[in-house]
Amino acid sequence: RRPKKNNLGDAIDRFEKRRGNLAGAHDTSSSHGDSSEKVIIVNLNIGSEAPAIQKEDFRNGARKGKVKSQGSYLHADEDKTVTEMVAEERRSQQEGSRSMDEVFARNVARLGSRYKGAEFQTVAGASAGADEDDVAGDGGIDMKMFTSNNNRLTGAARYNREVSRQIARESKAQSFTSRCWWWMESGSFQKHRLLSLGDHVSMVMIPSHLSLTSDHLFLVPVQHAESFASCENEVWNEVSHFKASLRRMLKKEGKGVLFCETVLPSKGFWQTRMDIIPVPKEIEQDAEMFFKSAMTEQAEEWGVHTKVLSTKGKGLRGTVPKGFPYFNVEWSDGGFAQIIENEKFPKDFGLDIIAGMMELDPMKFNRKPKASDHDRGAVLKFLSGWKEFDWTLSLDEGK
Repeated sequence: RRPKKNNLGDAIDRFEKRRGNLAGAHDTSSSHGDSSEKVIIVNLNIGSEAPAIQKEDFRNGARKGKVKSQGSYLHADEDKTVTEMVAEERRSQQEGSRSMDEVFARNVARLGSRYKGAEFQTVAGASAGADEDDVAGDGGIDMKMFTSNNNRLTGAARYNREVSRQIARESKAQSFTSRCWWWMESGSFQKHRLLSLGDHVSMVMIPSHLSLTSDHLFLVPVQHAESFASCENEVWNEVSHFKASLRRMLKKEGKGVLFCETVLPSKGFWQTRMDIIPVPKEIEQDAEMFFKSAMTEQAEEWGVHTKVLSTKGKGLRGTVPKGFPYFNVEWSDGGFAQIIENEKFPKDFGLDIIAGMMELDPMKFNRKPKASDHDRGAVLKFLSGWKEFDWTLSLDEGK
């Protein structure tokens, strides 16, 4: 038997219980916006205890914590195959380390006028190194300029540097997280806007003064994700459940629905979200024509690939590779995707196209006053129609 939702308080209690269960399942440390305490957990790959201090750690200035290199840089990778070196490079990038090209550029900048490149005739051990020349005449290549200074640090110095980097990274991530009000992990998240919660995806109502239409919603991954294209199968399974349930609910009301996501090129920590826009049925039927025309026209102006990619039959993940910024829109029987190359691509591109189709003002000019009840009435109205189609109720019942 499905639980009753007589008022907003019942729904909030239910979600609080689900959120508590998910916090244990996902092992998160966030307070979900209910506490002002900031806790930063640092996960190090160099052991849980700080290494013993060496004599080099008592030095001063630039020499502090640095040891002399053992052996020559000329044949540092001579025993490695190309496959092993490529795998090592990819692994270092996944762990957040710099690539060899970045290390080389930083070393050149660090040396400044002391760097002589190929004209510097000494080999490993000189301050400027040699620029990939076989100066020894035995086939060796000087790798000094491609080696990070981290390799010369003592264990204690490397440990302290990694701790500082992790703390700075997490602090920066939390500052970005606070701006993602639609995410449960954000300190600015308003829990009464949570409409439905799966194990991996949540559905949130947008504040009315920021929405395009009434019942404008977000689908948001529970865990951090920069895009839905990068999410795992379990996330997409729940996204499919939400989409199918929403389509059934809106079909009963004689409406259609459009889903769109914009992932801009950015190195910042950001939580993705997918817009859910209920529209008249005829608007959904015309979406393919309108979006194909608009995406083709804007491609050159905003520096995106001119080709409009159809996601029909392949889905988003089968169309857009992981790690690429993109725009995606989907309707009942198809959708389009397009790679974005320019950070100035308008973040409201999809919503503005839908606004034009519905003869509404663009998002920039579609300003509305804030709801006096913080949209609690709108939330209750949506829940009354959603409860018949809410597939997450089976999760609460353990089915």
